[in-house]
Amino acid sequence: MLRKIGQVFENLGNYLRSPQIFSLFVVFALTVVVFGINFYFAPTLLAVVTFLVFIAIAFIVTNGYLMLAKLSREIEAKNTEFQTAIRNLKDGIIIYDPDFKILNLNQAAEEITETRAEEVVGKKITPQSINDPKLKIITQVLFPTLALAATDLSKSSWPQTVRIETANPPLKLYTVLDRLTDERKKTTGFIKVVRDETRERDIVESKGEFVSVAAHQLRTPLTALNWSLEDLNNNLSDKPELQEKLKTSSGLTERMIKIVNDLLEAAKIEEGKFGYKFEDTELSQFINKIISYVEPIATGYGISVRFNDGKQKYGVRIDPDRLGMVLSNILDNAIRYNTKGGSVTVSLEETQNRGRFIKIKVSDTGIGIPEEDLNQIFEKFHRSQNAIQAEPNGSGLGLYIAKNIVKRHGGEIGVESALGRGTTFWLTLPLDKALVPEKGMVYEE
Repeated sequence: MLRKIGQVFENLGNYLRSPQIFSLFVVFALTVVVFGINFYFAPTLLAVVTFLVFIAIAFIVTNGYLMLAKLSREIEAKNTEFQTAIRNLKDGIIIYDPDFKILNLNQAAEEITETRAEEVVGKKITPQSINDPKLKIITQVLFPTLALAATDLSKSSWPQTVRIETANPPLKLYTVLDRLTDERKKTTGFIKVVRDETRERDIVESKGEFVSVAAHQLRTPLTALNWSLEDLNNNLSDKPELQEKLKTSSGLTERMIKIVNDLLEAAKIEEGKFGYKFEDTELSQFINKIISYVEPIATGYGISVRFNDGKQKYGVRIDPDRLGMVLSNILDNAIRYNTKGGSVTVSLEETQNRGRFIKIKVSDTGIGIPEEDLNQIFEKFHRSQNAIQAEPNGSGLGLYIAKNIVKRHGGEIGVESALGRGTTFWLTLPLDKALVPEKGMVYEE
């Protein structure tokens, strides 16, 4: 109880110290002065009536000023909380007005841009500011086109996401810019979040270089080993039991070579060196060609492959080699993780999603994917437990590579599955060539 009473008096004290209370004291003083004049010069009844009117006015004004004082204190408290939150964020925060005058800068932003808030707050940053050594980094953050490299990752007009690289000092920054608007949706300023990814991306690049070198070193001896096994197999026609063992060894070696190749392809994707050669292609003819490549494998597994829409004609802009990798990988999985005597069905479906798209569906009657693995199926090195049991040898990179290739074509890829009943992988491709991105990026999620 005493604590509540103390809180009431503390709040009252805060209100009395508010700037708005000064006006309240003025109103009360005028009320007393007017009452005194009326009481002295006017009849008593008129003086009392006037006094009561002024008291009523004073009460209304008092209530208004107290509410205003309370609101001001709440706004001040919220502003303090906001400033504290911004100050303690690990990401840099830069707030500036439409004229690029810096309004706020937190400690993380100070460290990233190598500036101090008191040096830049209130200062207008222009492209010419890059000539000032103290403002060089913050100018590149606010004007990414001035940086050594800038990659636009935005999926819409707002917020704007850009990766920035600077030369001196060498920084790799991830920035997100959004607008600050008033109640009329008028832009009053901008807030930019800046994350320093220099160390993390250097580690990723070093890891990619190591994987690339190691994979190259492994591929040469594995290829030589495979050739030797094939040569031995050809020279042992009179010893079928050894030929069978050599065939098994050769198959394992080929799987190892595929894993190494997957590692190399994933490294190229992350380095931005995957390389694409787009051309106009008739989709059904392209799919029929890919199916013809996997049919011998399907026959060996006792699986039938059907293409339901082989006569439909759809013109798409694709890289046949890269998209061929995607379909071959999906079809190969549909065959290898199927049941004896099962089937694989390929179908096409036109959809409307941000424009005209064609959906390619590959459905199988195989072992299915556990529900808990569906959200991770496109991540690097992820393989479901039942897939490992069915086929121990695999890199877990095929679907990660597939997702990046499909995204680079302007499409999406997904999966639907029921454990023990089969799986359907689908991917979309834009029928409008303008929807194919001009440049690609790495899709980790």
